[in-house]
Amino acid sequence: PADSKPFINWSDNSLTLLPYGWGFAVDPGEQSTFTYEHVHDSRIGDLFVFVDFVKFHGAPDGADDSTWYGEISPRLSLGKVLGKDLSFAPFKDVLIAATYERGEDADVAEAVLAGVGFDLDVGRTGLRYLQLNVYGRSELTEGTRDGFRDVQVTMVAARPFSVGKARFLADGYCDWVLGLGSEEWSYHLNPQVSVDLGNLWSKPDKLFAGVELDFWWNKYQIPNSAAFDTNQTAVSLMFKEHL
Repeated sequence: PADSKPFINWSDNSLTLLPYGWGFAVDPGEQSTFTYEHVHDSRIGDLFVFVDFVKFHGAPDGADDSTWYGEISPRLSLGKVLGKDLSFAPFKDVLIAATYERGEDADVAEAVLAGVGFDLDVGRTGLRYLQLNVYGRSELTEGTRDGFRDVQVTMVAARPFSVGKARFLADGYCDWVLGLGSEEWSYHLNPQVSVDLGNLWSKPDKLFAGVELDFWWNKYQIPNSAAFDTNQTAVSLMFKEHL
């Protein structure tokens, strides 16, 4: 008989507004960002997509005062496809992972990544999820060497917690580019801490407000120096709605 189980197990779409942020490096120091995110889990794996639309405040005359950047990250679950339990030690599943990165100007920001991903068993940690991806990284920008000549390690996590009757969520990711190829190493840590406003009127996990922190060493893989500071410590106000 035909399998009646739906292909998509669950999905989520969200809109995030960072109305004002400050402390950015390389780009103008004050910015506003609007982000669309989509994520779903399916019978063969999962998919995460986001697009940032950024407005720069105080851009120099003649310079672009806005830009966009996006990523699409599909992962193929070997456990689901093979119908096998691939759990071992702290790992629940093994996946083939890929990411395509693209900015408004492909000569400045474009890359493709491919490698292996792991879903980790969060057990009694209180975490909602914990994922680890290890990629080979190929820069596609103008002037960089072709081929997978670098390695990137990406981890994403989320942990809900409560203070009294208020519900909060701490989530985010880190990207570590090792700098094995022609580009400089880079480390990007991007956590968010928000309060679940929707829970106040019995609609949890719908509307959040809080702050986003953006720590980035050697931003855009540009080496930090006394002449040009590329180490970033930025803070943004944040509002997020799950549709």
